[in-house]
Amino acid sequence: MKFNIVYSFLLLVCAVSVWADNKNMICDPDSNVCSVAVANNYCASGEVANTKWDIRSGAYVLSCECDCTSQENTFWLIDTAGKSPVKTIYTSKIVSSIDIEKNKGGVPDLFGLVPYCTNPQVNSEVLINLKKIPGPEGATQPYCYSVEKSVAAEVCTTTDCEAKKSLVMRDFARFKEESLSEFKNATARLYKEKVRFQNFPKQQFVAPYVSTFGYSKSDQQSYNDIAYYWQQAGFNDDAIWLLEKVISSSPSRMVAYLNIADAYWSKGEQNRASDNYKKYIDLMMLSGKKQKIPERATNRSK
Repeated sequence: MKFNIVYSFLLLVCAVSVWADNKNMICDPDSNVCSVAVANNYCASGEVANTKWDIRSGAYVLSCECDCTSQENTFWLIDTAGKSPVKTIYTSKIVSSIDIEKNKGGVPDLFGLVPYCTNPQVNSEVLINLKKIPGPEGATQPYCYSVEKSVAAEVCTTTDCEAKKSLVMRDFARFKEESLSEFKNATARLYKEKVRFQNFPKQQFVAPYVSTFGYSKSDQQSYNDIAYYWQQAGFNDDAIWLLEKVISSSPSRMVAYLNIADAYWSKGEQNRASDNYKKYIDLMMLSGKKQKIPERATNRSK
């Protein structure tokens, strides 16, 4: 598999030393990549272990990077849906385009800043594979980083790879509430950005999450909020799919009827929208919240 095919699964590799509020995940609001606190040291002596979770793909990458000037490090790509084998990737570094923007002079290394071989031209939504190579003759630094177009990803089915997959799946279950919360936060950040949100996961994240962990009423507020953002961004079918799950589990959840009615209305299905507006209004009246009913619900229910 070519590296450009797995860009969307790969993760920014950088160490995070401070974990605020006892969180197991610290997420970059720009790249939507999270550093994950994993207790197990799965690397050999002299290597630095980093675990990252890419909200966009739902995949984890475990990495072992030499605490030296090594030109080649090891990365394991692990699908949390559990349907794909572990993929192994050998490269110097994987960074986000945001890192390159922030570090225009080069990439920090053990002995200082290593410059880019040429000015990198990168897409804002992909992660970048950098290869460390000898610098040109007369350069101030002996090495520089070159942006590679592609690199092979090997399928790995060894005991070692399977152990790393088990570690990720165990932690994925342990951090499930945080992962849903971070997915909701990322959705809230991006839903007004039409281009970026177009390819941001929707059902592609929620469906495997529900399949893995089941549908929990404790998560309903998050699901409702996520569906609201989807609907506001114009992804009405996705919003309806998720809101139907919410309503099926909690038939008296008032705001879900309002949100699904808005989704049907945006699709041009006025009759189905009207039915849900009426249900929403009935529930609000029963709860003594008549004055909080928005005018659009009243007008569209007729």
